[in-house]
Amino acid sequence: MLSKLKLVKTPKGIDSVLMLSAMLIIWIGNYSNLDLIIADSMFDGARGQFIGAGSALAGGFQFGMTMLGAVVIGLAIWDTLRPLAWLASRRSALRVVALSAVLVPLSIYFLSSFSDVPCPTDLLRYGGLEPYARLLETLPASASAMACLPATQANTAWWMLALPLFFLPGRPRTALLLAGVMLLCGLTAGWQQQLQGTQFFTHTLWSAWIASFLIYLLHNLFRAEDALA
Repeated sequence: MLSKLKLVKTPKGIDSVLMLSAMLIIWIGNYSNLDLIIADSMFDGARGQFIGAGSALAGGFQFGMTMLGAVVIGLAIWDTLRPLAWLASRRSALRVVALSAVLVPLSIYFLSSFSDVPCPTDLLRYGGLEPYARLLETLPASASAMACLPATQANTAWWMLALPLFFLPGRPRTALLLAGVMLLCGLTAGWQQQLQGTQFFTHTLWSAWIASFLIYLLHNLFRAEDALA
């Protein structure tokens, strides 16, 4: 058993990227004005609302991602009941992607339930009632309970960060390229929500980080099972 456990290796580079990216997001949220700069550029002071308010595009995108996730989950269930003629690595990737389609949105929603961070539209700065507080600052006791960190509105897209696993370990460059495309899709979905004033830029970044961390854990779990099989 111990000899088999030695086959399971942890890619230290990914560990470092996750740690450094978390530190960078904390710095942006607590020591810079990037969130406010981006939100200010999207707020129409003359109309008193964000320029994307009332847009149906974001809702349509979320519905599409939900349907795509349902298809992946259905395919994984089918493969479990009637295994497809796939390699073990491809089957493990399918399971990770399917679990990500379920666990990533649920995890982000669960973590947001403990949040007291105001949404942009709730702030005095944009016509709301709440004061602005940075990431590590404490809100006044009179502030209403919020649920804007991490961003829940676009969380249905972040499970797609698991799709590059289908190209591992054989085609790492393709996997890296697809990861960049999926990250861009998630950021675009977050951008649509920012245009509506429902989240800040760092809220989107935290959702992406949580999804990446969870997918990383799932990938290591199934890879360990394959190594011990």
